[in-house]
Amino acid sequence: LDDLTWEVKLRPGVKFHNGEPFTAHTVKFNLERVLNPAQKSPARGNWTWLKEVRVIDDHTVHLISYKPYPLIFERLTTLELIPQHYAQEKGDDYIATHPVGTGPYKFVEWIKGQRLVLEVNTDYWGKIPEVKRVIFRAIPETATQIAELLSGGVDIIRTVPPDQIPVIEASPNAHISAAPILRVVFLMPDVRGRASQTPLMDARVRRAIAHAVDVEGIMQHILGGYAVRTPAVVNPLHFGYDPAIEPIPYAPEKAKALLAEAGYPEGFSLNLNSYSGSVVSVRQVVEAIMGNLAQVGIRVKNTHYEDVGTYAKNARAGKLQGITLFSWGSGSVFDADALLYPLLVSSEPFSYVKDPDLDRWLKQARETIDRERRKQLYSQVQRRIIEQTYWIPMYAQYAILGISNRINYEATGDEIIKVFEATWKE
Repeated sequence: LDDLTWEVKLRPGVKFHNGEPFTAHTVKFNLERVLNPAQKSPARGNWTWLKEVRVIDDHTVHLISYKPYPLIFERLTTLELIPQHYAQEKGDDYIATHPVGTGPYKFVEWIKGQRLVLEVNTDYWGKIPEVKRVIFRAIPETATQIAELLSGGVDIIRTVPPDQIPVIEASPNAHISAAPILRVVFLMPDVRGRASQTPLMDARVRRAIAHAVDVEGIMQHILGGYAVRTPAVVNPLHFGYDPAIEPIPYAPEKAKALLAEAGYPEGFSLNLNSYSGSVVSVRQVVEAIMGNLAQVGIRVKNTHYEDVGTYAKNARAGKLQGITLFSWGSGSVFDADALLYPLLVSSEPFSYVKDPDLDRWLKQARETIDRERRKQLYSQVQRRIIEQTYWIPMYAQYAILGISNRINYEATGDEIIKVFEATWKE
């Protein structure tokens, strides 16, 4: 309606799985809930631009921002809504383990560490999926996942290691589907010393690490070419990516010289954090990085988290000692803001950087709908990342799915498994 007011029309006749109607009041309740500091929602930082939610009628809502905000539609597509009366009656702890939505599948059962079961929602407003029952199984070991796929125990597995692709492709029962995705992998140093004071607070040391890590070697020999180089971490799929930035070259001798210049001619000891789940072949990547750094005198100890929840809690609390093999999927938002803002703005919980220029540029990019101005700001941010080596850029991943030959399904660029799109083969 104007630069600060957006009108959103809601589809009539939509109901939650418990029968509650989906209305403009639902939208208002959920957004105010996310913005309530007492709620401690991890999504709150994505909505602080929102000044007011105004209900016009049951199917019309106005979203009013403090300043022009360019990402409103991207945020709306990732907003997960719950029914107001159900949430108020049951409370947060209950709804966290008994979710209710409006989608094509309904929650049936969750056994932590074992399985999540969904069944088709026959009252869904859209097309009813062909697949009527979905079971997400927790299978930590890759070898077991592949064995289950090939024997027909499961139909889709994620994050297939590239060295296992030939095994699946050789089977008459399954195949591989791969697509470049938003998820980027990079090394995140504790630049400002949130967890502890280390040599990483010196830009020369960070640049030395960037020269010491053979990113191209990792991409080819561990990932089998299923990766895209990201010279300043931002993904080519992101709006705001600057294609003019060149990768920091692999140059171990230059790394040694920079370490000596910084006062570490014999190197130093460093903790490297990593975690299971989103980084393809994470153990092999960690071993490669540790080997690269050992060649320039940096003695690395690896702290690996099997429990992603514990890792994320420590990351937000500023407790990640040293440097972290980090990955970020941008919440399926194809805009550089989704990567740069939450990880660089100094007030954000995941940020290990403190740079007033970055804070200012990224906030300015959130407050203009001028696309060229936003691109310019994001280019400035990427160039500052490289100038100061705030991050050690590596690559963007592919979604590599192993898929049963019983179903029709393909990997997509947003990393989301859309089971409702799968169909059975004749």
